[in-house]
Amino acid sequence: MSNSINIQKAEFSLPVIQIQHCDIAKIHSELSTRVPVENEELSSLPCVLAIDSEVIDPTFLAQLLELLRQFNFIPVGLKTDRQSLMEQAVYAGLAIFNNKLNQQDLFNPNLNNQDAAVDSFTKAPLIHHGNVASEEQVYAEGCDLVVLGDVEKGAEVIADGNIYIGGTLTGKAYAGNAGVKNAADICVRAYQFEPELVSVVGFYQIAEDIPISYKGLAVKVGFDLSKLTYCLE
Repeated sequence: MSNSINIQKAEFSLPVIQIQHCDIAKIHSELSTRVPVENEELSSLPCVLAIDSEVIDPTFLAQLLELLRQFNFIPVGLKTDRQSLMEQAVYAGLAIFNNKLNQQDLFNPNLNNQDAAVDSFTKAPLIHHGNVASEEQVYAEGCDLVVLGDVEKGAEVIADGNIYIGGTLTGKAYAGNAGVKNAADICVRAYQFEPELVSVVGFYQIAEDIPISYKGLAVKVGFDLSKLTYCLE
């Protein structure tokens, strides 16, 4: 019986858009100058994005995709080695290209995926004594973050691991910034939960979308089945 499909292991060239910075307004300005929206020759042009810079805003990729589509670019893949962006790319339905993975090898039944595993955090947590003031940012790179105080409105706390807040969270909290493989184990915990925004492994909700029944209480925010989950502590 003949096969229904034939997979050809060949290169298929697509234009690559290299993103040098993470300023959406600046990218829009440059696109407006170089690629007019009314250009009929650029109707639905598939492309691959390449992003090497650090991205803190968990909404950046979604904003970028929407902007590029306005200019008739159709991103089909993302080239990056940053795990946080890979998580967002999967959610957006983009193919992932990076130096650690050869897509052609995915069709090799003997492929060993163990090398792609992400190591668990081994560093001691970063402990911040006191409040995190408005417009202040605290980042725990490669570890958990413990805040022994409040995270005030306008402040940001970011961790590659978990975030534990012993006081009130009224600012923004981003846990799992590195996009770790064990996403189900990453969480944000706050003794009093009233955030402007909460994010776990790149998936976020703003204050207006957070269930009101959890506001002002001790809450744990996790991630499961492509959505944020909430429970009382």
